[in-house]
Amino acid sequence: MALFVLTYGYNDTPARAERRDDHLAHLKRLEAQGSLAAAGPYEDLTGGMIILRAEDEAAAQALVEQDPYTRFEVTKDRTLREWRVTVGSLDPA
Repeated sequence: MALFVLTYGYNDTPARAERRDDHLAHLKRLEAQGSLAAAGPYEDLTGGMIILRAEDEAAAQALVEQDPYTRFEVTKDRTLREWRVTVGSLDPA
C-alpha cells in the first residue's frame, strides 16, 4: 500500500454547498475501508488536501474520480502524487 496526496482548489460554484454532505460521506466510506489517512480544507478555505492509501496511482485516481466534488467539478487544479513519509507516524497500512 502506498500513500497519495491529492491537493485541489475550489471552483466558484453553488455545487460546493450542494454536494458537501455527499463529499463527506464519500470520505467517511474511504476511511472505513482503510483508503483514507486524512482529509480537510486549508485554513483559508481556498482548497484542501486528501491523503489516500492505494495500491498504485491508478487505484488512487479511481478513488478521486468517485468523489462527488470531482464528479461535479467542485474542485479544480487537482494534483495527485505519491508521497513517501520519511519522518512521522503516518502508516501507509
